[in-house]
Amino acid sequence: MIILLFSARTANSQENFIPGSVLTLSNDTLKGLLDYRDWELNPAKIRFKNSSGEIKTFKPYGIKAFWVSKDVVFLSKRLAMDVSNYRVEDLVLDDSEIIVRDTTVFVRVIVGGRLSLYYMKDAKEKEHFWFQNKSDSIFEMRITRRMVKTQGVAYRSDRALASLNLFQLILPGIVSDCPAMAEKVKTTAFSMKDFMRVAEQYNDCITGVKTSTVMQTNKVKLTFGLIAGASTVNLKFYGADNVTITQVSFPSIWTYTGGVALKIILPYLNGSWIIYNDLIYRPYHISGTYDESNIFDPGTSSHYTYDFTMGYLKVNTMLRYQFPKWAVKPFLNLGMSNSFALVNNNSYTRTISTTPNPTYEEGPAVPNPKIYEAGLICGIGACFKGFGLEIRYEWANGMSPKSMVTASENSFTFLLSYTFGQK
Repeated sequence: MIILLFSARTANSQENFIPGSVLTLSNDTLKGLLDYRDWELNPAKIRFKNSSGEIKTFKPYGIKAFWVSKDVVFLSKRLAMDVSNYRVEDLVLDDSEIIVRDTTVFVRVIVGGRLSLYYMKDAKEKEHFWFQNKSDSIFEMRITRRMVKTQGVAYRSDRALASLNLFQLILPGIVSDCPAMAEKVKTTAFSMKDFMRVAEQYNDCITGVKTSTVMQTNKVKLTFGLIAGASTVNLKFYGADNVTITQVSFPSIWTYTGGVALKIILPYLNGSWIIYNDLIYRPYHISGTYDESNIFDPGTSSHYTYDFTMGYLKVNTMLRYQFPKWAVKPFLNLGMSNSFALVNNNSYTRTISTTPNPTYEEGPAVPNPKIYEAGLICGIGACFKGFGLEIRYEWANGMSPKSMVTASENSFTFLLSYTFGQK
């Protein structure tokens, strides 16, 4: 996980120039490439690369707007902003209200129309919403929160949180020319969803035309795919309860694997974070031998053969970070495996070289083997459009049910995949 987070931070600090446009103060539209970061906090400046490769930095007071698509539009607005403390842990007793006036910032357009809705999340992760009706003044939807002292108590618990939803007092005036909405907005919640609904319903009420929603709500995306490949299997037993099986050196064997995959693409950082799940089947057959001499009877020896025929249905769940900036997209995986034995046959035979005739014995190599095995997985790979290539390492805790004899099952898997609908 630490590796994934470090990789994500490194990737996000790199350039990510994609096609975009800038509207200058003289109303000229510059087309080129914008260093787009899928900002969670509104940017204080942007970097723009023109057709000649020259990179310029623009701050809010230097341009009117910029955009990278119809869903990602930022305007430069001069407005008043409430920067008072909002989080409870930041509030102090009788804290004063702080309003910054005539500040110019980039705000994201959420809804465009006769009534527009703008949004910003500042450096303290405080959310700001503004409504603007045509070219009228811009009104911020504000909540005031203060820590006040109650009377008659001398301890810390005498402090109480006082909150006033000022935006519920402002909204009726903004939508007053639509009487059907004026009363409803008094109970509007302080949320993106509710403010979007207010703007959309008002615009429909006044113009009779469905409003232009600029920002689409980020949604989780699901994609399905097929995977297949080859896998090595290394089996090893440890412990003191069954000394013989722990002495066996099982060879590394190759087998096949295949199944289906589900990607849950999270709506952050251009889809860089993915919860990756696959359901695959992997069988294998492995045998190992061990020869033991009888120190008390040098003429007698034992030859052991251990045989395992297994077939696992594996449910793997991983967190994937995918680098989003190139056509070929590298990725890292880290997660866990859950293996269920659908085929579980194991046995051993012992041949004792007694004279004049050898004797034999046989039985289960691992009595009452576990049906479920857990493991850890890490992997690295790359995808291009719908095709993917991955190298994966897995460590599983094996089939042995005994605490005195433990097992490990390690494997390298080489996978090819195809994801439907991935561009």
